[in-house]
Amino acid sequence: MFCRQDVIDYIKEKYNVEPEYLRPKYPNYCAFRNPETKKRFACWIANIWKKFVNAWEEWTIDIIDVKCDPNMIEYLRTQPWLRPWYHMNKKHWLTILLWPLSPKEDLVKSLIDISYKYSCKDWKKLLWLSK
Repeated sequence: MFCRQDVIDYIKEKYNVEPEYLRPKYPNYCAFRNPETKKRFACWIANIWKKFVNAWEEWTIDIIDVKCDPNMIEYLRTQPWLRPWYHMNKKHWLTILLWPLSPKEDLVKSLIDISYKYSCKDWKKLLWLSK
């Protein structure tokens, strides 16, 4: 299972970006920004009440919000561990649930990489030219 700390470590190692803790009221919430453009690519790694992601239980789970192509999002939302972004733009942002039903590590990393590419200056070129 790919957990919150694994996500933070992956982003630090691959992109050399430290988490920003922007909400003193929520010390577990962090965001990552592209150092060049200052745009967020992992908008929140948070611990939220499960009821906010359309589940019956009221316990907390870790999530990460990433930006993605709207056409991809339509397909990805059919998976049980992916949801529309729970509090904002649901067309371009996707919430990944980091819990026992979460996706494979490679898929989470790929979605983070796509989100990072969307935060770059020439994101259209980077998105399609990269491997």
